[in-house]
Amino acid sequence: MKKIIHTITIVVLAVSTSLAQELKLEEAINIALTNNHNIVSAKQQELANEQTIHRGAVGYLPKIDASGSLSYSDNISDQEFGGNSFPDIKGAEAVSGSASAKVTASYMIFNGFARSRSYAKLKEGGKLSVLQTKISIEGTLLQVVNSYYDVVRKTEQKDLIEQSISISKDRLKRVETNYEFGNGSKINVLNARVDFNNDSSSYINADLALRQAKHQLNYLLGRSIETVFTVSKEMEVPIAETLNVYKEKAKNNNTSVILTEVQLSMAEIDKKLSKSNFMPTISSQINYGYSGTANEVGVIQKSTSIGYTASVSLSWNLFDGFKRKKALEQAKILLDMNGTKRAQAVLNVEMELQNYY
Repeated sequence: MKKIIHTITIVVLAVSTSLAQELKLEEAINIALTNNHNIVSAKQQELANEQTIHRGAVGYLPKIDASGSLSYSDNISDQEFGGNSFPDIKGAEAVSGSASAKVTASYMIFNGFARSRSYAKLKEGGKLSVLQTKISIEGTLLQVVNSYYDVVRKTEQKDLIEQSISISKDRLKRVETNYEFGNGSKINVLNARVDFNNDSSSYINADLALRQAKHQLNYLLGRSIETVFTVSKEMEVPIAETLNVYKEKAKNNNTSVILTEVQLSMAEIDKKLSKSNFMPTISSQINYGYSGTANEVGVIQKSTSIGYTASVSLSWNLFDGFKRKKALEQAKILLDMNGTKRAQAVLNVEMELQNYY
């Protein structure tokens, strides 16, 4: 009965393995680009950051506001007038009300080029967001590749141990047969049995390690952890090019280097923005509105007005306790610091490239 159950188990495992889909590395990468939650989240964050990059965010477009108010009062009023032109009012019940409505448009005409520089910084921030997404994708794909090769390695280990079990099992049978016919010792049988048990234990551990490795790869691919698959053991190794070719590719494509270049550009813009604070600001405003009041008591019992009002104003901060000066000095230091970081990033990439090559 045990032999029948064992045979059925082997058949079921063989059938499930034959039905498992073979997953190639390129397919795993494509699945991860579509399904991996970190990659999807990074792309969504990039789209959200894109919504902040527009001309209206830095004041290129006018600002339009609408406002209105209504008021009502009912009270007892006493009024005394100078001279004899109007009689005094004592204890008169008075109802009064007022209403107003206004539309105001304001626009910054000039603010020391801060508007254009802020917009340039926003666009550089957009580039930074794209690079951060790229870094997240590259890091995740690196995990996918490592996990895929880990599955390949543990598949090979399991196959090797399975072969070792077959050898140790045949050895155990031979030793037991020799012992039964008096051609061997009990110690040989025990040693062969220990070796067979060790190989069996190693096989169980290898099988568990392989399952865990496949679970990890399924997790990185953003699909069901229990998805059954096999991996391709055949892969093409690219032909290594000269070191100078890789140096040129790293210079143009390495995300860390490009990231420091964008940060350096943003630091340069911050320096220019600090200089903008030393210049005057010119703003304009125009509004169109209505206002009206009504009183049952008083000389003027009703008043209304409707029309336009326009104004242009200039402001110039001549002294602010050296705040602008210190901010400019700090911006210069940060610019130098980002230049140092860029040089360090270039040197680090060159070192890693030499090591990997």
